[in-house]
Amino acid sequence: MLTIDYRGFGHSTGSPTEAGLITDGTTLVDWVLHTAAIPPDRIVILGQSLGTAVSSAVALHFADPASDLIPSQSRELRPLHVAEDHHEPMTFAGVVLVAPFSSLPSLMLSYRIGGLLPILLPLRPFPSLAGMLTSQMFDKWLSAERLEAYYNSLAGSSKLHIAVGTIKRRMASLQVIHSTNDMDIPYHQTEMICRRIFGEGSEPGVYDGDDRREPVKCINGSRGAAVLDVKAEGRPRVRFEILEFGG
Repeated sequence: MLTIDYRGFGHSTGSPTEAGLITDGTTLVDWVLHTAAIPPDRIVILGQSLGTAVSSAVALHFADPASDLIPSQSRELRPLHVAEDHHEPMTFAGVVLVAPFSSLPSLMLSYRIGGLLPILLPLRPFPSLAGMLTSQMFDKWLSAERLEAYYNSLAGSSKLHIAVGTIKRRMASLQVIHSTNDMDIPYHQTEMICRRIFGEGSEPGVYDGDDRREPVKCINGSRGAAVLDVKAEGRPRVRFEILEFGG
C-alpha cells in the first residue's frame, strides 16, 4: 500500500484545498503508473472519510479526463505525464470507499461533533437559510455527482475487462462500505450516493446482482446490516455494504 500526506497535513507544506488535494491524489497515482511502473489492473484506489472525496475525484479524473466535475485548477497543476487535456481514459482494478459523504454541504447539514453536537442540523427545517449558508462553501466535494459520472462514463467501455491468461478480470469496480454506528459521517450519506448513481427509484436497464430484470432498489441501513451488489452488463460492478459496527 502507498499513501501520502496531502498538502497542509502531516509533514507536507502548503494549504489544503479541493483542487490541491485532487492534484496530490492524481500525482500519487501518476507516480505509481509511470515511475513505479505498476499496471492499472494491479491498482486499487482506497479512500476513507475525507480520502473518499479525493479518491472519487481521482477515479473520475482518469476515467473521464474532460469531466467538468474536476476543478480547472487541478487540470492546470497536473503532473507532466498527464498534462495533456485529452490524455487517454484509464480505469483501475477498483475503487474502495470507506465512510464516504455525498457532498460537503449535505454532510454539514447532518454533521455532529463527536456524534452529539450538531453544526448546521438545526437549520434543516429552514432549507432556504441552510442553502444560503452552504452555497458559500468554496470547496463542495461533490462526491456523489462524481461517482455518478464515473459510473456513467464507463458504460459500454472496452476497458471494463482485461485478459489475465485465459480469464477475463473485471475492472473499475466500485465498493462502498459504511457502518451504522459511524459517529462522524452518518451512513445515510452512503444511501444518498446510491440514489445518486442509480436514481431515486430505479434506472432502466440496471439489474440486481442475480441479473434478473428488476430495477435497483438502493441500500437502506435503517434495519442494520445491508448489502447491494449490482453487476449490470457493460457497467462497472458496484457494491454497497452497510455494517452494524465499525465506527
